[in-house]
Amino acid sequence: MDASVRKNTILQSLKAGVLSLVFSCIGVLLLALIAKLCNIGDNVLPIINQVLKVIAVTIGMIISLKDEKFLLKAIIGAVLFWGLSFALFAIMGGQFNFWQIALDLGLALVVSVVVALIKSRRAA
Repeated sequence: MDASVRKNTILQSLKAGVLSLVFSCIGVLLLALIAKLCNIGDNVLPIINQVLKVIAVTIGMIISLKDEKFLLKAIIGAVLFWGLSFALFAIMGGQFNFWQIALDLGLALVVSVVVALIKSRRAA
């Protein structure tokens, strides 16, 4: 892999991960506001949170992934999103639940791979 392709892959992966994190944070903040105003039950919030993360990863991948090597860029972007979101929410005082962490990584990977496959089919 030559330097320009490697740089392009890294930049698009970074962009995908960071944009997904930004959209996830916006979604979580909106969810907190809606939950406070509408008195949403605590048992529904984790499900809505996961849906918001899936939407955030989808949007981040759709915007960022271009050209070739969609799958590699998507996987790197998903892992980066997962690591950044894990660190951010841990700093904010989140609880460490192994299954929740594994679910976040699994969903990010599945969604990003599906988006990458769709984008690669359209590019062909």
